[in-house]
Amino acid sequence: MPQRRDVKTPEKIDINMTPMIDVVFQLLAFFLMTFKVASVEGDFNLKLPKSERSAGAANTQTEMINVAMRALPNGVLGVVQIDNNPPQRAGMSTFSDLQKFVTVKVSAAQAAGQEEPEIQIDADDTLRYEYVIKAIEAVSATTDAEGNYKPLAKKVKFAPKAEAAP
Repeated sequence: MPQRRDVKTPEKIDINMTPMIDVVFQLLAFFLMTFKVASVEGDFNLKLPKSERSAGAANTQTEMINVAMRALPNGVLGVVQIDNNPPQRAGMSTFSDLQKFVTVKVSAAQAAGQEEPEIQIDADDTLRYEYVIKAIEAVSATTDAEGNYKPLAKKVKFAPKAEAAP
């Protein structure tokens, strides 16, 4: 006759978590108390305005060149206005004229010891993207007679959208 074994169910083992939680909190407190922020992490290279203006502040003012680009209903560039000059119909020489204008302004600013002018582009929402890119290329750089790259305006920004009237 086969013998019958008494099979016992294994006893449940309880793990006391309290000491482990205490150790974790002690480690957390230790690392929080000994953590030092490296000086490189908080170092940002910011160009902030000076707190007071000197007598020669007029010479260091950055000139703003406004370029307004208006689109036709189909998204094609229709009219370009540079600063307060009369608006011109867009044509073959539109972007070369813009580049010449910016080149003259940048050269004049460099000769006077001022910063190069800042360009603000005000483009219609319906204007095709390719015209905006051509304008940015025209104001950003040019090539001299030997074909060497010459940077123009380094600061190009877009005009903020006008708030709709309620």
